[in-house]
Parts: sequence; C-alpha cells; structure tokens
Amino acid sequence: MIINMKLGFSTNAFTNYSLFNSIELISKIGYDGIEIVLDEPHAFLPLSKNRISEIKNYILEKNLQVSNLNTNTVFGWSKNLSEDGFEPSLSNNDEKLRKWRIKYTKQAIDLAESLCAKSISITSGLENNKNTKKHLELFYTSLLEIGEYAEKKNVFVSMEYEPYLLIDTSEKVWNLISSDFKNIGLNLDTCHAEVNGENLSEIITKFKKKIFHTHISDCKNNVHFHLLPGDGIINFQEMYNSLNSVGYSGFLTAELYTYSHMPQEAASKAFMYLENLMK
Repeated sequence: MIINMKLGFSTNAFTNYSLFNSIELISKIGYDGIEIVLDEPHAFLPLSKNRISEIKNYILEKNLQVSNLNTNTVFGWSKNLSEDGFEPSLSNNDEKLRKWRIKYTKQAIDLAESLCAKSISITSGLENNKNTKKHLELFYTSLLEIGEYAEKKNVFVSMEYEPYLLIDTSEKVWNLISSDFKNIGLNLDTCHAEVNGENLSEIITKFKKKIFHTHISDCKNNVHFHLLPGDGIINFQEMYNSLNSVGYSGFLTAELYTYSHMPQEAASKAFMYLENLMK
C-alpha cells in the first residue's frame, strides 16, 4: 500500500525574504506545506494576535498547510547571528535561561495550535562534556513539562538530534522518549543520520509511529552540509520505501538553509526530485 506523504519546504532557506514572500514563493512551486522557523528573521516569538491572524490567513489563501514549526534555534534571543543559536536551551545549566526556553517552547506550542500545525521541532542544546549527566537530567525535566503542555494542546513535539549537540544520535533520542512520552518523538533529519553513519531504514523501522516529521537534505563525505536531494550519497528511494512501510503519512520537508543565496532554485529542484521520488 502506498501512503500519500506530503511535501514541505522550510523557510530557513529564505532568510533574505520576508515570511510572506517566502510563503508565496513556496506555494507557487507546488509544495503542500511550509515549515516556519520560529526565529529571526521570520517569526521570533512572541507574535501579536494580529500577526498570527495575518500569517494564518495568508497560508490558507496560498493553499498551504504548516508542516512543522521549527524551534531549533533562537538567534533572536541575542540578535547575534555569529553565535550558535541553540542556546539558551532546554538543558541550559542556568535555571533562569532554561525556564525562558521552556516558556518559548510553550509559546511555539500555542502557535502550532493556532496555525493547525501538528508538530513543533526542538533540539537539546549544545553538548556539555563537563557534566553530561546533569544536563541530560535537566533536559529530561524540561521535556516532562513541555510534553505535558503539548499533550493538552494536541501538538506533537519532534526532537531533532545533531552532531555536537547534547543529543546527537538517534539512539539517544530513543533512550529519552521510548517509554515516558506519548507525544514526543523524532524529527528525522536525513543529513544528520548520514553524517553519523546511521542507517535510515533501521531508524525508521525502530521509531515507526514515533517519527512525527522529517527534514530532507542530502550530504556526502560525512560532512554536515545540507545538499539538494540527489547531490549526495543518501538513498532516498530506500528511505521513502521504509517510511511507507511503517505508515508514515506526514511531511517530507526539504531543509536547505545552505542555499539561502538561491532559495527559489533550490526549492524548485528539491520539489521536482521529491515529487519524482514519490511517483
């Protein structure tokens, strides 16, 4: 049986465009959905009720859905784009900063409810080799609070692992979420899996219905650099077949922030590749 997955595109490739121009261009290419990055320059929180209403109405006008709300970075917190953007995180040692990020994540969940988005994505924050155990405990405590809040709003929270973060492998995600959380799952980023030398089909088979969203990009030579699908070594047909076999019916969202100098061209090429993949 073939499951109808949907195609999305992330606004983090359109950082030189306004959010509304990004929505318009992504819609024109033919995508089903748009991932909005809740950070500068598009939608750093909080947003006014009027702004939320404008965004919702424009997305509906352009016949799009919100594939995901991406809360992975908060460059807007410091306004310094030269920093890593992951901090302050949900595992931050400073209680005041950690609580700020929890509040920010709850605001993202509220926005997801308003925009009829099924999920938000989160990360763990930077790796801390000095006291990893403590930071894992802090992150877990944050997840308990966020998970409970999101469940009341009927929003899924998809955790994204990434090299050099506290949670940097699929196994660490699994160890955190496999038993205690109903609505916290995996945001599967294909490039991150490949950089780690992980097998995508094995991850998909393991997580099954706990995969809430995907980020699609290619890569090669174990370098963490998002490439257009087809320009690297990832076997996307195998990935698609595996997702289909576990009944995944969500979004394949192309995340190509590395093409901010040519986002329309990158979005068009990714759309054609992914559309052909699903045929």
